[in-house]
Amino acid sequence: MSASPAAQGATGKGPCAFVLSGGGSLGAVQVGMLRALFEQGVCPDFVVGTSVGAVNAAWIAGCPDPDGVLELGEIWKGLRRQDVFPLSPITSARGLIGRANHFISNENLRNLLERHLPFKRLEESKVPVHVVATELKSGRATILTSGPAVPALLASCAIPGVFPPVTIGRREFVDGGVANHTPITVAIELGAVKIYVLPVGYPWLNREPTNALGMALHALARIVEQKLDAEVDANRGVADIHVLPALDLADVSPADFSHTQELVDWGYRAARRYLGSSANGRGVVPEKARRTLRLDPARAA
Repeated sequence: MSASPAAQGATGKGPCAFVLSGGGSLGAVQVGMLRALFEQGVCPDFVVGTSVGAVNAAWIAGCPDPDGVLELGEIWKGLRRQDVFPLSPITSARGLIGRANHFISNENLRNLLERHLPFKRLEESKVPVHVVATELKSGRATILTSGPAVPALLASCAIPGVFPPVTIGRREFVDGGVANHTPITVAIELGAVKIYVLPVGYPWLNREPTNALGMALHALARIVEQKLDAEVDANRGVADIHVLPALDLADVSPADFSHTQELVDWGYRAARRYLGSSANGRGVVPEKARRTLRLDPARAA
């Protein structure tokens, strides 16, 4: 009988990496996934993240244990839209008339990161963390592994047109998802032989975007959807890759923070089922099935 992914992750030879994708408020599902992984004894030797996945990765790199996951969950449950996507008529108007290159300020997000991040510089994390951002001029993915943590995470989260580009050194960076939304190849290049991918799913592809944020995320998600399966298949013989079940929701936008607890719970249950299944313990087993989370109507406001 083949060993389960959890058993392989705990005893397998070679570095184990967690790869966390972006997805706005839906990044809450990764909190549940992380809880399930740690409960099963699957711990990363390093983490790689893009956009909100980079934020979750950075936190868990600083607090790589079950208590750290619980604390991350408490932070998520306290978030509201204004904490991340503060809408301002003045900033939006400046973007519309060409006086600014973004619609939303990143100051609230900066304050949030400075208040909660457990380290100041990336190299100070307990587990190595690798943050993916996109160099604006070349469009190429850049892996940030040292230096001030907050600017690196702001850069990785800088959705083009929504948030302003972030200058690091002499270069400007935007959302890592533009170049590499689910950076499996980064983990392989860094030496990982076992990889757990923590996606969020892209339900907003099923409906037409109605605003600038939705349009930007819709475009990014369309690219990601096409690349993820191809990237997993291309690396089938290089690493043991496990893609945890992705989320498919009908009624939650990536800027809606009112369903955090449901998202965390769904991620936990789905990941726990996956990790406990011996049938998914053989090589590359991407999770194709999408499940729909039933939301409490009382929380859907």
